[in-house]
Amino acid sequence: MRRLCGTIAGAGLEHSRLMKSFGARSLLLVLLPALALVAAVAIAASTRNPAQTYFLVAQPDLPDPMFRDSVVLMLPPTGTPLVVGLIVNKPTKVKLSELFPDDAALKQRPDTAFFGGPVDISQPLALVRTTHAPDGAMPLFKDVYLDLKARNITGLLTNSPSGQSTRLYLGRAQWTDDQLHDEMLENSWYNVPSDPQYVFSADPATVWRTLVARAQAIETSAPRLRDGQPPQLLRVTWPSDGPGLDETALDR
Repeated sequence: MRRLCGTIAGAGLEHSRLMKSFGARSLLLVLLPALALVAAVAIAASTRNPAQTYFLVAQPDLPDPMFRDSVVLMLPPTGTPLVVGLIVNKPTKVKLSELFPDDAALKQRPDTAFFGGPVDISQPLALVRTTHAPDGAMPLFKDVYLDLKARNITGLLTNSPSGQSTRLYLGRAQWTDDQLHDEMLENSWYNVPSDPQYVFSADPATVWRTLVARAQAIETSAPRLRDGQPPQLLRVTWPSDGPGLDETALDR
């Protein structure tokens, strides 16, 4: 795993210019959610119940080049004042064979890693679709799990016939509650129910456009606000047999 982390760090140079804004002043904000996310995964893994997730979909005029055209799968609460997610629609040019040069099973694989976000880019995470839950992984959807364990990730990738059942992510996205709340009020993001078909799409380039159209359709059918009323977050409708999303979560 030491070799993997070193290789990932080298691959992360592709996004190094995006990381310059993260200095020592943000180190604590990086470490706390990382540790809390590990704890949250451990707790969720023990319950085997799917977590509460949703998509943040960048609005077409979002100016931030790092998140432009992004679809972010928001992960369960970490127990800190930060919210964490994974960008799921931005494959990099870094092949698994470059990250795992000594693994014969991955040496010929054309799959690439995905850019999960600008925070802690040397930390690998994996999303896997399987009927058998990996040891210690967090259930996100039915038969879809988040795995943070380095010793598990290589095995998951090796046993996966293609990137359609396992995705490797480098880095993550995160905000403070207040920061994300402000961005929602600025209409930077759509809030859309999550769906694993978009996480594992064979054509990630189409996912953002598809979900923008879906979000705009939901928004068009929503009740209009009266003049002078403060903006509200887009309501999310969940299947009756699934976990409910706390629609006030971003207002805290």
